[in-house]
Amino acid sequence: MKQIKLLLIGLISAIAITSTASAQQTCGGFGGMMSGTYGLGGMWFGWVFSVLVLVAIVLFIIWLVKQIQKK
Repeated sequence: MKQIKLLLIGLISAIAITSTASAQQTCGGFGGMMSGTYGLGGMWFGWVFSVLVLVAIVLFIIWLVKQIQKK
């Protein structure tokens, strides 16, 4: 159980670092949206969408770990 917790913490940290690094882009995409290039509404959309994707990935990983533990 301890190994699974460490794995989840590592995966969540890796995802958070990757999403933070990708937000540094200034050539458009979600990096431009998150920095406010497309205005306040675009900035909010970029942040909300990125957070929702991060939450969905974390929930999928938790579900996957539970499915593996059942077998």
